[in-house]
Amino acid sequence: MSGFKKEYGASIPFVEHIGIQRDMTDGRARVFLDVRPEHRNSWKAVHGGVLMTMLDIAMSLAARLHIQSEPGGILTVDMSVNFVSAATGDRIVAEGRVLGGGRSTVFCEAEARDMADKLVAKSMGTFKRVKKKPQ
Repeated sequence: MSGFKKEYGASIPFVEHIGIQRDMTDGRARVFLDVRPEHRNSWKAVHGGVLMTMLDIAMSLAARLHIQSEPGGILTVDMSVNFVSAATGDRIVAEGRVLGGGRSTVFCEAEARDMADKLVAKSMGTFKRVKKKPQ
């Protein structure tokens, strides 16, 4: 459904349940969500937990693209989020970028915007590369 198996080597049931999709048309770490009623909070805006998940996935995807030649995975070590405005539109897009890092730690940022390009949330995160375990 969400097409993350190629990048992550496994499905992510929670992301698939929410309905987050990836958009890799230009090699950027971008994800989007077509907002459904169950994604909204009591104020009719997209729930903050949904936005946080999108930002986390966008940043971890950016980190994976950064170390793409090395097998293994990415774990979120730390993440902070600022909610800038209510996300009330029908589609949200989050894009992650690598700010720096080395062989084991990657520092990223991400922004979530609505279809009018209004910033709804911004995050920063630290991600750790984990080597693939021998089978």
